[in-house]
Amino acid sequence: MTVEVAFLLVLLVVPLFYLIGTVGRVQAGAYAVSAAAREAGRGFVTAEDVGAAAGRAQAAAGLVFASHGFIAGEGTVELGCEGGDSCLTPGSHVVAEATITVPLPLVPDFMARSLPTAITLTAQHVETVDEFRESP
Repeated sequence: MTVEVAFLLVLLVVPLFYLIGTVGRVQAGAYAVSAAAREAGRGFVTAEDVGAAAGRAQAAAGLVFASHGFIAGEGTVELGCEGGDSCLTPGSHVVAEATITVPLPLVPDFMARSLPTAITLTAQHVETVDEFRESP
């Protein structure tokens, strides 16, 4: 009976641990991409000029990705402007779209054709430039 219990324990517990680890990593990616888009938008609209805004947004997103356990380059942020001649015109909108690819753990390379080896997550955040801000 001990052998059967040990065998069933391995058959049930190992996949359960894998599932919990995989879902946890994907959830960390979901939180990271959402927060990175939000913080990139906030970093952009609080900059003094357009030249420094993109760098601030990328730095903010990089800090968020790093705090969720992702290395540099795994996540990206794209920025765009809606309305106004300048991105920092009061009342205009800045759109930040963050993307991250979360690799699934323990999927061997030879199974890449039949199973997904990574999940791509995206998030978009629209931040409004303060109406009472001084025009650049």
